[in-house]
Amino acid sequence: MAVGVVGLGSIGLAVANAFHRMGSTIIYYDPQFQEFPEADNMGALAMPLADVLKMSDVVRLHMPLVPKTQGLIGDAEIASMEGEAILINAARGGVVDEEALAKHLISGHLGGAAVYVYSSEPPGTDNPLLSLTGDAASRVLFTRHIAGVTRQPWAKLFQWAWDNVETVLSGGEPNNRVY
Repeated sequence: MAVGVVGLGSIGLAVANAFHRMGSTIIYYDPQFQEFPEADNMGALAMPLADVLKMSDVVRLHMPLVPKTQGLIGDAEIASMEGEAILINAARGGVVDEEALAKHLISGHLGGAAVYVYSSEPPGTDNPLLSLTGDAASRVLFTRHIAGVTRQPWAKLFQWAWDNVETVLSGGEPNNRVY
């Protein structure tokens, strides 16, 4: 199985590693492209976005919403995906055109989708994905934007906060300062 990871930051790399350990081929595109030695270590291949979309059985999105990523996955991009491919948006709402995604789920073009974030949080009743019925509705999984409330992120947040306290008490400048 080919897994395409779009956005290879810390979360994208962790996801890529998990799929790699399960025997998947990893291909990736990163809008902020930089060197990724960790990706090289797992044999992941950097490709243009169009190739990642065409060649992947599963496409995972992991990037911030910035002008460069707004609407990154639209009608043409979804149309280029294989007919049984699955699109998982764990990035930010606005990266995927929700109307285009709904259209391709209705047409049966996509094997499925998982939506973790929405262009408007919480999603309104006018969100086209929430209006899906029948087979299209059965091929989409909705979750709430709640990954940050699991044990692991909380543990890291508390550790970072404590590290900042120690740094300031020893006369240093804190990391991750919020103004």
